[in-house]
Amino acid sequence: MSHLFKANKELLFIYKLIKIFIIFLLIVLFYYGFQSYTGNKFLYLFFSIISNYLIFFAFRKKAIFFETFLSLLLWLGFWFKFTCTISFTSGNFKEGVGLFDYSKLLFNESLIVSTIGLVAFIFSGHFREIFLFNYPNKLERINLKNNFFLFGQKKIWLIFFISILVVGILNFHFKIYQKGLLPISELNFLISGSFKWLLLFGLSSISALLIFYEFNFFRKFFLTSSFLAIFETFISSFSMLSRGMIFNSLAIIYGIYKFSNKINKRNNFGYYLKSIFFIFIFFYISVSSVNYIRSNYFYVGKSSEFSIELLTKKKETPNYEIDIKDKPITFEKNNSEIFYLLINRWVGIDGVMSVVSKKELLNIQFLLSAFEERAKPDAPTFYELTFELESMNSSSANLYENVKGNTLPGIIAFSYYSGSYFVLFLIIFFISILASYIELAAFKFSSKNMIFSALIGQVIAFRFIHFGYLPHQSYLLFGTIILTIIIIFILNIFLKKNFFQKK
Repeated sequence: MSHLFKANKELLFIYKLIKIFIIFLLIVLFYYGFQSYTGNKFLYLFFSIISNYLIFFAFRKKAIFFETFLSLLLWLGFWFKFTCTISFTSGNFKEGVGLFDYSKLLFNESLIVSTIGLVAFIFSGHFREIFLFNYPNKLERINLKNNFFLFGQKKIWLIFFISILVVGILNFHFKIYQKGLLPISELNFLISGSFKWLLLFGLSSISALLIFYEFNFFRKFFLTSSFLAIFETFISSFSMLSRGMIFNSLAIIYGIYKFSNKINKRNNFGYYLKSIFFIFIFFYISVSSVNYIRSNYFYVGKSSEFSIELLTKKKETPNYEIDIKDKPITFEKNNSEIFYLLINRWVGIDGVMSVVSKKELLNIQFLLSAFEERAKPDAPTFYELTFELESMNSSSANLYENVKGNTLPGIIAFSYYSGSYFVLFLIIFFISILASYIELAAFKFSSKNMIFSALIGQVIAFRFIHFGYLPHQSYLLFGTIILTIIIIFILNIFLKKNFFQKK
């Protein structure tokens, strides 16, 4: 990314300062973590080296998008979360670690399992790079005289903008799909499934497609278009009561960055600076708004004190009505909640800590039995029940009938259900290779649309890091991804036949 700064000496100097600051910050975090870790210091050192290598691994020249996003999510969920927790908080992992007793033995075992999982992922990336495939160094521009932007750029984006609002408003009003909540009414599978697809990555896929064809028509990237793509992720996330809008939006902007490099049509620094500014402004608004709704209507937030207090009131006074005034939110409290989320809500190390605490259960049969889990709205999940985390959401569940929050182990902890380091390594290695090929398919079948493949790589990475609940239903997400790729492939054929003929 350094080329964005090289055109200006002052910007290049700032870029170097940022790199130095990041390295300094990592060293400081490592120092505090090393001092605070009560187990084998060598294990923590090796864990830190492997974890921080993920940052280089994410942005190396031949990294694919899946590797970039999963690397960053793994770094946040393992080393960053672990180091910050043992160094700067009480040392207790607030998202739940089951029967983990904080002994040196279990700490060491957690780091061993985590490191093996990280090494397997890194090894798969280098194996893919050396023996399987890479993105081409350069891409040829598609020579299009016509495409559907002939209908009018403003008209097309206006239709997309209206579609965003319609889908978002309908979902928010009828609560068709919202994170942490069960649907309030039964809907046709096709309707609920379509809304879920559109909100999770369907609308973002459309924006990636529009930006790609807009560029091929006008030979430039428009800041307004990236703004609308970012706005879509904001509306979709808010509609779902999700705090994850930043992932799809960053995937699209990063895809634009990589694609523009491949075709030698690089955007200037200001384009990306403004895009990132929009992303973080909308992200802050999104998180703050969702925190407000969740904390006042159905969600515990960073502490269970409020729900416990309300639960007590309801027991003492059966007709007690929850009033929004019971939990006012201030700017300071909101920022405190966001800070808590930025450290604690990453999935990773705590899942491993929970699993190693009941190592006597772990074997291949136990791993296979996890795939037998079925959805039970009124019961804890397989992971929560087995590793004694079922009380995590109990206070909210007792207050609100349609609340169903799930605690997730993550892909590395789930893979260690086998109880075998070797099986853990193999699972992480092979699913990473599989994910790489799905991203490659997204690239090839979308007429080499790197913006779309960036989005797909991110969606898969996000699924892996949050893996563990109803694992047998993974076919739904991956089937939907493959179906989306097929639809775009068919759409490309149609567009090429009807619009891409030279005059």
